[in-house]
Amino acid sequence: MLLCNIAAVGWLVLCYFSSITHPSEIKYIALFSLTTPFALLANFVFVFIWLFSSRKLHSILSLAVLVFCWEMIPAVFGIHYFSKNDWSKKENTFKLMAWNVHAMGTFNPPHEKEYAKGIIELIKEESPDILCLPEFAMNENPKKRVYPDLIMKEGGYTAYKFNMDNGFGPNIWIGTAIFSRYPIVNYTAHQLSPYIYLVETDIDIKGTIVRVGVVHLQSFGLSDEDKAVIEGVKQDQDRESLAKSKSFIWKFNDAYERRAQEAEKARAIINQSPYPLIVCGDFNDLPFSYTYTTVKGDMKDAFAEKGRGFGRTYNQIIPTLRIDHILYKENALQINAFKTVFSKFSDHSPLVANFEINGKPK
Repeated sequence: MLLCNIAAVGWLVLCYFSSITHPSEIKYIALFSLTTPFALLANFVFVFIWLFSSRKLHSILSLAVLVFCWEMIPAVFGIHYFSKNDWSKKENTFKLMAWNVHAMGTFNPPHEKEYAKGIIELIKEESPDILCLPEFAMNENPKKRVYPDLIMKEGGYTAYKFNMDNGFGPNIWIGTAIFSRYPIVNYTAHQLSPYIYLVETDIDIKGTIVRVGVVHLQSFGLSDEDKAVIEGVKQDQDRESLAKSKSFIWKFNDAYERRAQEAEKARAIINQSPYPLIVCGDFNDLPFSYTYTTVKGDMKDAFAEKGRGFGRTYNQIIPTLRIDHILYKENALQINAFKTVFSKFSDHSPLVANFEINGKPK
């Protein structure tokens, strides 16, 4: 039991080092970030096992490493079950939603229109003042671009920006869309790598400029067939699925390295912001991965401040995949409320936060 406890401590230490070590420096160390929730859970279990045994002092092993890694806990598992969320509309508050909309149903034939309708209805129901949509899709032909106009009309938005990342077939553009009920006074798309951008908009909220950055970083590149193989391994269906799943390791490590480079470029751009700042979107990485900690820097995580449970945002594979994030600068912004809303109309769940601007407008 003691040897198992020492192994669990080492496991969590490796998870911690995966968050501060560039994936190219130590091969495959980034994979430990996928297991951080389970490493934390294992050490909590050992603390309780020893406390209810005759060798209570052994609990110090896991307790010490949990104290050392304390910052991981609220980011991985939201503990705010008893705190109150304030969604009220005040003079200096605004509501923001970030949602990877999976190409507005384009990837789900023959249900494209059904999925797009469901997405727009949920947006209308939540009614965010600022709407950030990675993996947004629209037709190349201006006469057939129905979704931007419909969202503008249904949501009461007055400003809209779109940056194309890539295409899908001959007529569809995929990219990042930002809608706002407040004036957008500046807009810049920073290319981080091929097809990957940090889209920044400066939004004038009643006299205060708030910079909102939206990212959709490098994915693991798993096809639907790959995901089916992983599901087969989870359900212990066959040895063939297990053998195929081992080939994913190199693909994962390559994606980690690419995301790390994108995260470092994004952090350099974020550091230049003179305004109150929010960075949100699909990071394709878990809390306390190298990507997450690099982009986050000294910002606050909305989920860590107000979230509950695992806060799952990716609706496939395992329930601990919180790969979409809302980060913000605490010195200028205060978070009053946060939630993750499940939706069957995308493979991601939307994040919604209610912010309040601190201090006088400037």
